[in-house]
Amino acid sequence: MALEKVVEVDQIEVKGEYSIQVRTATKVLDDGKQIGGVSYHRHVVHPNSILTSEDAKVVKIAEALFDADCKEAYFVSVNGHPSGEPADSWTEAQLQKYLSKHSVEYKEDDAKSALLTKAKAKYAE
Repeated sequence: MALEKVVEVDQIEVKGEYSIQVRTATKVLDDGKQIGGVSYHRHVVHPNSILTSEDAKVVKIAEALFDADCKEAYFVSVNGHPSGEPADSWTEAQLQKYLSKHSVEYKEDDAKSALLTKAKAKYAE
């Protein structure tokens, strides 16, 4: 009697703009025949996910879907501001999010230029 545990990706689904849902199935085989039931596990891959432990098919799909623009849009959707150095192209709301995230005090009625100055100073630290 040779028991073998087999774990394989049996389902890959693209869900929305920023998610790939991956289902793995775990089976126990006895001399090549399945015994017992199948257990399933699901996880989600996002544009910022580390792909080193993912199945090769999942990596190919992620690389095709998650280009640089997609990764940046996902970053903005999660953080409320673009990545990188604060810039004049950022909105007041994005600058406020950046400052709040980095625990920098500001006033709601601060001008955009004042927000940008504070954000750039924090980024330079």
